Amino acid sequence: MPVETAGESVSARGIRRRPVWIYEAPWDLFVALCWVPIFFVWHLLLAGSGPPSDHLLQEGVTVALLVSFLHQPLTFGLVYGDANQFALHRRLFAWAPVVAVSVAIVAALENLAIVIPIAAAWNLQHTLQQRYGLQRIYAGKSGYGSPRLDRAFSYVVMAAALFAVAAMPGTARLVQRSGLDPMNARAVQLLVDVRPEALWLLALALAALVAVIGALIRQEVAAGAKANPAKWIYQISSLALVASIVVDPAAGFIAYVSAHSIEYAVVVYRTAERRYSAGQGPGVTSFLGRVGRTAAGRVAFFSAVVALALAVHSLVHGVVFNAVLYSVGALHFTFDSVIWKLRRPAVSRDFAIRAPSAARA
Repeated sequence: MPVETAGESVSARGIRRRPVWIYEAPWDLFVALCWVPIFFVWHLLLAGSGPPSDHLLQEGVTVALLVSFLHQPLTFGLVYGDANQFALHRRLFAWAPVVAVSVAIVAALENLAIVIPIAAAWNLQHTLQQRYGLQRIYAGKSGYGSPRLDRAFSYVVMAAALFAVAAMPGTARLVQRSGLDPMNARAVQLLVDVRPEALWLLALALAALVAVIGALIRQEVAAGAKANPAKWIYQISSLALVASIVVDPAAGFIAYVSAHSIEYAVVVYRTAERRYSAGQGPGVTSFLGRVGRTAAGRVAFFSAVVALALAVHSLVHGVVFNAVLYSVGALHFTFDSVIWKLRRPAVSRDFAIRAPSAARA
């Protein structure tokens, strides 16, 4: 039976397990738990019925999608504000905007239906990969863990939640009440369309989830003193976050989307702080290096990105906004997939991982 002493858990065998945080306890706990107040606030706000509740639901969805849009341009600052980062994939960073904008304009003008399933699947994969990535950082800092198990935990939990929501009779009505624009509404409708098969798919997903959680428990027990309680907190919180989508799909969706954006903003801010604040090393002579070396500069950078995104969201509408939305989203997803690789020594140093091979994803 574990007992708590001075921030450490001590098992009956005398193995002392110390939390190994990505940053420090306050930052890590904020990242892991920031979704909790968001969920409960919206759960209470949406508890009513009738037009007032429908209006609040529509406002909540709008806020969540806006928060999601605001965090995406941060990636562009990391890529184009640091000459060393840009040089790592010069061709990709130079040509991807041309391709993305061209395709986005055609998709927006033609209102291509194929955009919906692609965007929905890509966005879901992107958010799950971020949670998988943070698990791998915890594993890398602790010196143990299985990439396959961490990935399975991220994806199987979400699959079970999505099939559970799809099986709910009220999901279709919830989509109508949400006031989503036709494009986003059709994306969610894809989930409703699988309802006839949802129950048996849910059974398979729950069986897989039990197997994955069992394997994770065995892994943590076998890790002994290396087992990291900080990672447990993040994984348990992730499990609870996804479960909240089943408890209250509307509030859970708002909390999940918002938490993803907040989590990303924290990682970008702390990465810039570690990478540039010392005023040494590659990239400090670039624009982002000069701005990111002080807290005031980092706040100014964030504020400028958010202000620009808000201006675009407020002033641009219709087909043009859809083209911008598709372009920004596609580039954000694409660039993130290459700039956060833990196998890169620079990225491992940003997270203070001494043995990158232990955390390869």
